[in-house]
Order: sequence, then structure tokens, then C-alpha cells
Amino acid sequence: MITGPSRWYTIGALLVTAVQTGLSNSVVRAGQVPGDIAWDDCDCGGVLAVTTPRIFLSEVFPQESEGPIGSRCRAPYEVGEYTVSVIRCAPQPVGQDMAPSAARLDDAAALLLRDMAETLDALSAALCALEDNDSISDYFVTPVASAGPEGACVGFVARVLIALDRM
Repeated sequence: MITGPSRWYTIGALLVTAVQTGLSNSVVRAGQVPGDIAWDDCDCGGVLAVTTPRIFLSEVFPQESEGPIGSRCRAPYEVGEYTVSVIRCAPQPVGQDMAPSAARLDDAAALLLRDMAETLDALSAALCALEDNDSISDYFVTPVASAGPEGACVGFVARVLIALDRM
């Protein structure tokens, strides 16, 4: 079981490595970030960002505890919520054009969908391996949702819940 005061950072680092390795079209910047990514400037080399917006206690994973918890005031699980995002440049108009070409939009859609599929595959494989070797108790991956374009960026957010035993 992954333990210690850096346990959530350690798990986040494993997620970064798994996704970065799983992307066939690599990103220039990858890592954990201390909050949401501002999509006001897009790095065309791509960004992989893993954040940990919440850590909570749970009696029944993946549900958050509401009120008094567990036997002897200890919930059986501590749960880390992670968001995993891959962000790329969105096609923009060129010169006097009012909109990006259909071909550029199609290429961006293909890359977005490939990034989504590869990220989901990488997360699933890494989390399954962590559960199999008892590094984590359980995990849950929510549907991957595309976002943007915003600030000339397009990408997606995957949300992952990971449980560690507290007993």
C-alpha cells in the first residue's frame, strides 16, 4: 500500500508517467500542478496536467462520507480525486479567413480523440496494476469529457478517484 505524507503526490507522479508514456503524440510539458490549469495561453507542444483537487474520507468507495464515520472514528478509506488533462492548440483562423479550415478542424478532432483514448487506456492499465499489486485499494475512472476551445486551446479532463486503506 502506498503510504506516508507524500502518498498522494506519489500516486499523481505515477499517473503523469503512465499517461505521458501512453500518448503516441507526446507533449512538451507534463507534470502535477497545484490547481486548475488556466487555458488563457496554449502551448502548441501540448500539456499534460495532473491535479489533486480533493482528498476525502469514505466508508463505501467511491462515495464521500457524510457525517460520523467508521468504527472508532476512522473511515476505512481515504480517497484522492485526480483530474488528468491533455491540452493542445485549437485551430485558429489564418490571415483573412473567418474560420479554420475543415481539414485543420478534422485533424484537431482526430488528435483530441486519440489523446482521450490513449489516456483512458494508460490510466486503466496503470490503475489496474496498482490495484493488483496492492499499492491502492480501489479506483474509479469517470467518463472523459472534452473541453474548449478556450484561449486557443482544446483538450479534455479525465477524473479519477483512488482509494487507500486507512486501517
